[in-house]
Formats: sequence, C-alpha cells, structure tokens
Amino acid sequence: MKRRVTRPREPSAASIREIPEVDFGRARLRRNPYAARVAAESIVHVGRGRPKKGTETGPTVPRSVRFPAQLWKLLEAKAKAEGLTLHSALRAAILEWAKRAP
Repeated sequence: MKRRVTRPREPSAASIREIPEVDFGRARLRRNPYAARVAAESIVHVGRGRPKKGTETGPTVPRSVRFPAQLWKLLEAKAKAEGLTLHSALRAAILEWAKRAP
C-alpha cells in the first residue's frame, strides 16, 4: 500500500523568514492612469481607500443593463482599444449622450 504524500498549503516558517522585508522608503508606486479622468468627471470618490459610509460622492445609483453577448464583446474590445475600462467607457458614452440631449 502506497502512502499518499500531501504538501502543506501554507509556506513554512523557515521560508517566510527567508523573504526579505520590503523597504517602503524605496518602493515605487504606480499611479492609477484613470485617476485624472475620473477626477475631471467628478462623479465618483477620488482619493485613497474606500469612502466612509454616508460620504460617498454622488449619490450614485447602481443599475443593470442587458445587452446581447456580441454587443458586450464589441464594447469591451472598443474600451480596451481606447485604454478604458468597460465601466468608464459606458459612463463616458452616457454622459456624452446626456449632454447632447435637449
């Protein structure tokens, strides 16, 4: 009868001790490439972390939209080509439409 060998799911204490500590004084942060655009639209919270309850910018109301799968794929590809997330591309399109509406 063969004995089944299982591997530990977590790193061992010895391997954790070997990991060097991060020097946060020398670490480089990557800025959010969308932050300036979001701040200009002034729709959502801009800043570090999640806004405190009751202080959300807005108010914003979540809604769901149904499109055929092919249209979602087209929208995702178009947003990616322009360097946007799907959510921000949809928001920009709706804002542009709303500004043109009488």
